[in-house]
Formats: sequence, C-alpha cells, structure tokens
Amino acid sequence: MGALARFHIPPSHWQPAGGSLVLDGDEARHCTSVMRHTVGDEITAFDGAGVSARCRIVATTGKTAELEVLETAFTPAPAVSLSLVQSVPKGSNMEWIVEKAVELGVNAVHPVLTARTVVKLDKKEAAKKQEKWQRLALEACKQCGQNWLPVIHAPASFQEVMAGLPPHDLRIIAAIEDDSRHLKAILKDRAEQGGVVSSTLLCIGPEGDFTPAEYLVARDHGCVPMSLGPIILRVETATMYGLSVLGHELRGS
Repeated sequence: MGALARFHIPPSHWQPAGGSLVLDGDEARHCTSVMRHTVGDEITAFDGAGVSARCRIVATTGKTAELEVLETAFTPAPAVSLSLVQSVPKGSNMEWIVEKAVELGVNAVHPVLTARTVVKLDKKEAAKKQEKWQRLALEACKQCGQNWLPVIHAPASFQEVMAGLPPHDLRIIAAIEDDSRHLKAILKDRAEQGGVVSSTLLCIGPEGDFTPAEYLVARDHGCVPMSLGPIILRVETATMYGLSVLGHELRGS
C-alpha cells in the first residue's frame, strides 16, 4: 500500500462493516481534481489513528469519491508516546519542524511562546497558525506513510502550556545547565528507581534559550534537564536531535 497515493478519512467517517468509504471535501478534490484519480484507480485511505485501507475508486462526483475497501491494515501506536513542547522559531522553521516531527512519530506538538521568542501572536493569529500546522502535519502523514496523525495544539505561553499538560512518565527539557545530563544517564536513573516510561515530553527552547524563570517553571512541572552536547544547536537542529535520541532509546528506532 505504500506506493499508492494516500488520503485521509477521519475515524468517525469509517463504516463499521468496513466495506466502503467516501472521500469528501478537500481530500476528494485533491484525489480527483489535483491527482486526477478516476474510477478503477487504487489509493490508500487512512484514519490517522492507525487504520489504513487499500481501496478502489468506484464512483466520483465533483465533491466526493466512493471507495471500495479491498484490504485493511492496522499500525500499532508506538510503545512510548512522545510529546513535543516547541518554542516557535521565526520564519518558516516551525513548518519544517512540524513536518519532521511527524516523520519521527511525535504524538502531540505544543507550540509555545517564551520570553525570548521573536514571534508574537494574538489569539486569532494563533488559531490560524494551529490550523495551518495541523494541515501540514496531515500532509506529512500522507507523504511519509505515517498512520498516526499527531495533534498540533494552539500556540500559548510556556507557563500556560506547562500548567495544562497531561501526565507523563518522563519530562525532559533540553538545557544548557550545569546539572544537565545525557539521556542515557537520565534513563539509567529512571530504571534504577523502577520507573517504566510509556510517555515522555521533550521541551525545546528558543534561539536565546529559556529564561531562568522558565527553567524554574519547567522544573516545578517535573522536567529533567538534558544535555544535547557541547555545541550550541539551532532550534530546529536541537528538536530533531532530541526527538531522534528519544526515539532510539525509548522506542528502539
């Protein structure tokens, strides 16, 4: 199914019996008008929650495409969920981060506006950014074969996001602090304490780093400072490094 064009159908639109599906809205237009798929073509549909299906187009209108389900598959969720608290960088770097985070299997992204974040957003602008980033996450899922669609939350202040997070077994903040340690040492301590890690959180600060006050907030919410090495990394590099080492150590990939 990997070689077929992929289109998203929300879980609520999947038929219980699984014999047929319907593409509508933007996905239908993209399938029939942009990709020029027509009756008889095979495509892949996925629900963003692990289910995918090889389908054949059996009918099209200007607004919908009816699909016959030929084969279904289920991709299990990662054994360890991974959430990202990401300071919003300037320019288009956030779009790139969202795309790559999807490829690395992030479950949720919480964009944050810190004291040293250059980007400033009001509520209306933040909502537009959230919509755009969620759409980019979907496009990344379609392109890379990821069957789990992460949730991209609305940008908010670092303090607001940290206060509203769900529980995690392990919370880490990438930090240039004297007591920052490498991930292996952090996980070793966790294992010696008998702690099982099934959910983790990674916090990445802005180019100018988190302020001392923000580090205190992170520590108050259970974040452990992690070193990313002796070289100061750009925001997007730090994010990819952190997600990669967490995926390797916690998920075995």
